[in-house]
Amino acid sequence: MTTYIIRQSIYAVFIIIGVLVVTFAIIRLLPGDPTRLAMGQRADVQSMEALKREWKLDQPIHVQFLDFMGKAVQGDFGRSFSTNRPVSEAILERIPRTAILAVSAMFLATIIGILIGILSAWKPYTIFDNAAMLFALLGISVPVFVLGALFSLIFAVKLGWFDASGYIEEMGTYRFNRLILPMAALAARPLSIFARITRSSMLDTLSQDYIRTARAKGISEKKTVLVHALRNALNPVVTTVSAWLAATLAGTFFIEQIFGWAGVGEFAFNAVIQYDFPVIQGVVVFTAVIFVVVNLIVDIIYSFLDPRIRLG
Repeated sequence: MTTYIIRQSIYAVFIIIGVLVVTFAIIRLLPGDPTRLAMGQRADVQSMEALKREWKLDQPIHVQFLDFMGKAVQGDFGRSFSTNRPVSEAILERIPRTAILAVSAMFLATIIGILIGILSAWKPYTIFDNAAMLFALLGISVPVFVLGALFSLIFAVKLGWFDASGYIEEMGTYRFNRLILPMAALAARPLSIFARITRSSMLDTLSQDYIRTARAKGISEKKTVLVHALRNALNPVVTTVSAWLAATLAGTFFIEQIFGWAGVGEFAFNAVIQYDFPVIQGVVVFTAVIFVVVNLIVDIIYSFLDPRIRLG
């Protein structure tokens, strides 16, 4: 078991290093002069040269790379070109806001998605099942930024039921009314996927011999479905939920921009527009670390639940 954990951890470290290398290379290939962006169009040549020396942009590419890797290992991604704030500090400030949005969306998607999947499998090919799977297909097909814009237009602008945008802290808290629309838009796709996977897994489990035996013994249908079938049908659902947790944490970019939610996603979106590559590098690495850490934890948990995984 220890060997398996060490091996998976080494894989995770190499993946993060690979992300650092690719991120550095892509950012350096982008057009534009970051010092001109940082200092403005009226900056004089001497000031720009001084800034290049400070950021080591006048050094050969391999020197820049070694400097970037050494600082990245320490969590230092430099200062934002546009705000001159430390990138790590700015990301850490926004992580709780993104976490609130992503975790609440995942909680909503998991509870409702699994419930819909169970009910659809319990009564397959009924009106409810067909309607639920149709809406699930729409939820998977419609891009999240389109859904977010539609929710904002219909429920905030036209009907006025919810606030359209903004993360506003009031006395150390935030207004829940501002969370509902971005949470629902972000939850739509994973909710649809969870519903379809739960339904498929439940239908497969309900066709097994031990379920027919339980029914033959006179066990109630409710107990058969919720106790005997559900417990065994949730394995693929748990795997999907864990994968989508990382994806949702990292995929809030468009939703945060649409709803003015001042999290990591909005921070990264603005950085791309402004060509603020220290911020872009920091957010990309932060996103990669989330994916790798969550998947590593899931792999380890599954190795406890199923010894065949670590033996394989």
